[in-house]
Amino acid sequence: MKKLTLFLIFIVVMACSKDNTNVEQIAEENEWLVNKDDISGSFAMYPLGDNPEYTTVANTNLLDNERVGVMSFGDEVRVYPYPHTFATEIINDTYQSQKYAFTYCPLTKSAIAYTRTKTLRASGYLYKNNMVPWDEETETLWSQMLIRGIKGKRINQRLNTLAVVETKWETVKNYFPDAKVLKTIVPSNGRISTTSKASKNSLRNTNLPDDREFVYGVLDEDDNVNIFQYQDFANQSRYDITLRQHNYIVYGNETLKVISAFEVDDFNTYQILDESEFPYVLQDLNGVKYNVLGLGTNGNTLGKPKYAYVAAWWAFEDFFTDFTFQQ
Repeated sequence: MKKLTLFLIFIVVMACSKDNTNVEQIAEENEWLVNKDDISGSFAMYPLGDNPEYTTVANTNLLDNERVGVMSFGDEVRVYPYPHTFATEIINDTYQSQKYAFTYCPLTKSAIAYTRTKTLRASGYLYKNNMVPWDEETETLWSQMLIRGIKGKRINQRLNTLAVVETKWETVKNYFPDAKVLKTIVPSNGRISTTSKASKNSLRNTNLPDDREFVYGVLDEDDNVNIFQYQDFANQSRYDITLRQHNYIVYGNETLKVISAFEVDDFNTYQILDESEFPYVLQDLNGVKYNVLGLGTNGNTLGKPKYAYVAAWWAFEDFFTDFTFQQ
């Protein structure tokens, strides 16, 4: 009888232990890194954006002021007009052996590209009105602007990014006529609202950017953000900043609507070129010129910040708290 009692106790303990493990696993799987009150929408994934097709600049009809994201792969330049991405919000693409995903959120007006191994899709969720990508490999949900997993196996881990330089279509037409331009993936199905948050100018510091103004942010690992407005480059085209011992030259041109940052070892090694030399913007002591995408005349490419992108100011203000503005 004693042996039977001990055996029954053992079975109960093991069952409880198994149940607890299941509960913990479910709790872990349901855990959000962020406040759930800031999550809206549902897990209803957008159509898959895959196998994109490209056309030429000459065969593309866009307004001169249309915003586009530009990526450089050595001599090949790819242009992603934002309206062409609306139906899927994420474009799974490949250059040679490099798999990547170009993402654009029409609410926060933010374009960011990530490296990938499997496909990424827009999940249907929004975090603080910003898109939440889902990756097929780990089934993790990511915050686009945080560049961080917010639910799933890779929670609180970072995605690796590739540089996207935002500008207007007119700049591409004039300076990158040989670029490849993304065709519209599929017709927009109307599910995307492009209405931004209501303005709150009456409640805010008037020295801050306007809520709907597009600004360029460079983030460090602790989410401290250096903010650059296009008007910061009205009278100068260069700022030098250091984040966690990384030196960046930030170049901007208000007229051409472009801001781009480059990682350098020594600020004094590079000088700004005259605007007449655009798209070349920097020259080093050896006479090598680098264009606004970071490609040098010698074939080398300057490094870019790990976390840097353009978005509406209200979105940066919602996501982050520590900002540095240019004087």
